[in-house]
Amino acid sequence: MNANAIRTRIYNVVPAASWQMEGLLSLLDIVPDTSIQTACVDCTSRPRLRLNPSFLETHCATDEHLLMLVLHELHHVVLGHTRLFPRPTKAHNIAFDAVINALLCHQFPEERYWSFFTSVNDAATFPARLLRPPRRWPRSLALPPDATAGEKRVVELLYGPAKVGATYLEVFELLVQSLQGGGDGNFVLLGNHSGNAEDDTGDPFFQQAIRDIVAKWPRPDRILSGRDQGTPSYAWHLDAAQSVQPPLQRAFEVLLRKAGVCESSVSAPRRAAPVSNLRAIETVVPQPRDRRIPAWRSLHGAWPLIYRGEWKEERRQRVPQPVAHVYLDISGSMHSILPPIAAALRRPHRQGLLRLFVFSTVVGEVEPRNLGCQVANTFGTDINCVLAHLEGIRPAKRPRWVVVVTDGWVGRPHETCVRNLSRIRFTAAIAGNDPGEDFKPLNARIVRLPV
Repeated sequence: MNANAIRTRIYNVVPAASWQMEGLLSLLDIVPDTSIQTACVDCTSRPRLRLNPSFLETHCATDEHLLMLVLHELHHVVLGHTRLFPRPTKAHNIAFDAVINALLCHQFPEERYWSFFTSVNDAATFPARLLRPPRRWPRSLALPPDATAGEKRVVELLYGPAKVGATYLEVFELLVQSLQGGGDGNFVLLGNHSGNAEDDTGDPFFQQAIRDIVAKWPRPDRILSGRDQGTPSYAWHLDAAQSVQPPLQRAFEVLLRKAGVCESSVSAPRRAAPVSNLRAIETVVPQPRDRRIPAWRSLHGAWPLIYRGEWKEERRQRVPQPVAHVYLDISGSMHSILPPIAAALRRPHRQGLLRLFVFSTVVGEVEPRNLGCQVANTFGTDINCVLAHLEGIRPAKRPRWVVVVTDGWVGRPHETCVRNLSRIRFTAAIAGNDPGEDFKPLNARIVRLPV
C-alpha cells in the first residue's frame, strides 16, 4: 500500500474533514517501514508518518481503523509524550496509550471506530484490557472477575460516564503495583515506544503547525485528564467550593506564612529599605520653583525675603516586602480537587497577601475580587510556562517566594530558566503522592496538602 492510497483512505472517512486530516497529512511524508511494530511519527525537520504494512493489512482493513491509528499517533505528538520523560518506562507507555485510546473511544463512540482497539488487544489479560474499551461498552462496563479494586476504578474513570477521565498518574500507579506482582500479559502498544524514533528534540515549526491545526478539532466533551503539553487553549471557568476544609485551610496558612505571607496585611512582612521623601522648607536661599515669586514682585516691587521650596530627604524605614506569587495548576488531572484548593486561597487572595496565577501550559492571573473567573486552559501541565512568566518580570519586581500548587509531574524545568531564577525560593505544594522529582532542579521545598 503506497502513500497516496493511505491518504485517500483517510480522506474518505466521513469525520476526517472535521479533524483537518488533509492539512495534517500534507505536513507528513507517509513511509512504509517494517522496522517498527505499528506506526510512528518523526518530529524532525522532515516529518514522517511511518507505518508498518503488515500491521495495516492485519488491523486496518477498514478506513475507520486506519483513521484511529493515525489520530492515536498524532495525539502522542500534540500532547508532547515524546518529550515528557527522558527514559519512559513500560508503565509510562501503557498509561499514555490507555488515556489516548479512551479519549478517542469517547470521541468516536460508534463501534466501527473503537473496534480497532478491541481487535488489537484482548479483554482477558492485564494490562491489555486497559488499552481497549471493556466488554459491553458503551452500554455498561463488564469487568473481568479477577480485576482488582484499583483496576475497576481506573476502568470506570477511563470509560465511565463521568466527564473527567483517569489521569496518567492513576494508570501508572496501578501498573507499577500490578506489574511488580507478575501481571504482565501480552499487549500491543500503538506507536514506536522503543526510544528509537527520530524525535529527540522535535522540530518546533512542525509541532506548532500541528497545534494550529489541532485548534480547529472538535472540542471533546470530556476533560483531558493527563499531564502533558495539552490541547489548544480554551476558555475555562475556575470554581471554588463554598466552604473551606479546615485541615486544608490550616495547611495553607502554615505554608503561606513560611512563604512570606502573614495573617493580615497589617502584620505583613517588612524590611528596612531606603525611602525618598520630599519635605517642605522655608529658606533665604532663592528657590526657582517657588511659584509665589512673580506675584510677590508685582505686588511689592521687590524680591521676597523668605522662599519656599522642597528638600529631598532620604532615610531608611521598614517597608512591606513584595507579596508571594502562587501558581495554581488547573490541568485536567487537578479537576476534582481544584474547588477545595481554590476555596482555601480565597481569603488571602482577596486581602492582597498574594498574587494568584493559574497555569496549565499557559499562565493567567486571577483578579483578587474575581476568583470564579474565565481563564485560559489547555488541560496540560508544563512548569516551564511558569518559569517563563517569572523571567518576563523585571528582576527588581520579581517575587522572593513562589508557591506552585499541583498534584505533581509537571515536567523538567529548563536549565536556563533555573539559572536565571536562582534567587527565588520555590515551594511545591503537592496534592497527592507524587515524589516531586521535577522540582529538584529548583531546590524547591516539598509540602504535602491534605486533599
